[in-house]
Amino acid sequence: MSGGFQVDAVAGQVLALRGELDIEGAPVLERAAGEALAGQGDRLVLDCREVTFCDSSGLNMLLRLHGRAGQAGTRLVLADVPEAMRHVLRITETEGVLTLAGTVDEALARPVP
Repeated sequence: MSGGFQVDAVAGQVLALRGELDIEGAPVLERAAGEALAGQGDRLVLDCREVTFCDSSGLNMLLRLHGRAGQAGTRLVLADVPEAMRHVLRITETEGVLTLAGTVDEALARPVP
């Protein structure tokens, strides 16, 4: 269950995620990220610090957004990823596919290739 998954636009390039990123939460993220990607910035940062759960549906959405961002010439960066979510990325061997940053500030400061 999504537990009321929410996405808030913090700035043009940053979305704050809150709650359970699962089969119910993934479409919420897809809508918000789609709108943000339409803004044509050089990066889209997902602030994950308040993500309490991420299942295969959430992971699949992150991977799809990664692909969509790449096609749009935008880098998708996951910032402040909680340990439980990092564990999912490690065991699925997707930690090296997605771009991770320790903090939102770090994600915004990184040069984009």
